Amino acid sequence: MALRLREVADGVHLGALVPGGLLHTVLIEGPEGDVVVDAGFPWSARRLVTLLRGRDVALHAVTHAHGDHVGSSAWLCRQTGAPLAMGEADAGRFEDGRLDTHSGAFGRLVLAPLARERRPVDRRLREGDRVGGFEVLAVPGHSPGTLALWRAGDRVLVVGDGPVNVSTDPRSPRWLPLPRGLHDDPAAAAASRGRLAELRPALVVAMHGHPVADPDAWAAAAP
Repeated sequence: MALRLREVADGVHLGALVPGGLLHTVLIEGPEGDVVVDAGFPWSARRLVTLLRGRDVALHAVTHAHGDHVGSSAWLCRQTGAPLAMGEADAGRFEDGRLDTHSGAFGRLVLAPLARERRPVDRRLREGDRVGGFEVLAVPGHSPGTLALWRAGDRVLVVGDGPVNVSTDPRSPRWLPLPRGLHDDPAAAAASRGRLAELRPALVVAMHGHPVADPDAWAAAAP
């Protein structure tokens, strides 16, 4: 099957950066142009070229500054001319290369070094800001500046990391829990996820795993 974006909600497109749905980028057709959310590994550039062909990228937004989400961020901004936006608590760490916001050794030693190329952050996002027609929610814990994007009109939620749904059926998820050691602060991550669950999202679009359209199942999954 040809590599392409897949529309999963109105104006919200999912693009696979690795096979099996284990890592994605999300493209949002916003009122001011296309917003690309997260950019995967450093070697995701080739897939991004294919997925974004013909698109006019107005902004690159990041859910959180971990190496598997910002590995190609500097490259993407350089290629498209799009400004870079991320949570204000992660922005300085990205610029300085201090991305070891994992409580476990695997994240600090393996994932953190993946953001090899850096650049200035053009826009530091805060709670209540707007990105591509979505409201920015500050949900710290996975990293200090982790963000989620919420569109109340149709209750679509875009998240970075969390429980990974390995089922392609959005109404019958199967969970691959996220190791606690990948969180910066596991207790804060659990509290943030509880806050998101209270929104009762009709569709959760995650960077890892497949979309979920069962708010009860998503709320019950381990953070």
